[in-house]
Amino acid sequence: MHRGRRISLVIPCYNEELGVSAVIARVPAAVDEVVVVDNGCTDRTAEVARSLGARVVVETRRGYGAAYKAGLATLREGMTQGDLRNNILAAYRALGAL
Repeated sequence: MHRGRRISLVIPCYNEELGVSAVIARVPAAVDEVVVVDNGCTDRTAEVARSLGARVVVETRRGYGAAYKAGLATLREGMTQGDLRNNILAAYRALGAL
C-alpha cells in the first residue's frame, strides 16, 4: 500500500522459471500483490511464482501485449479507464521512489 492505494504488479512471463524468482524477490514491500501471467509456459514458471506468493493468471494467446492485458484485466475492479492510465503513471513514479 502506498498513500492509501493498493499496488499490484503484473509480470508477463514465457518460460521464465529461472528468472521469475529473482524478479519477485526484488519487488518493493509496498507492492500488495504480484500477478504473474503464464503466457504458454512449458517450464515451471507458474509453479515457482505460486510458491513465492504470486497469483498466476494463464493467457493462452501468445504475446507480451496479450499477457499484459490478461493480467491488467484481473486488476480493473473498481478502476475506470482514466484511473488505469493515471495509476500506471503514478506506479512508475512511486516504485522509483521506494
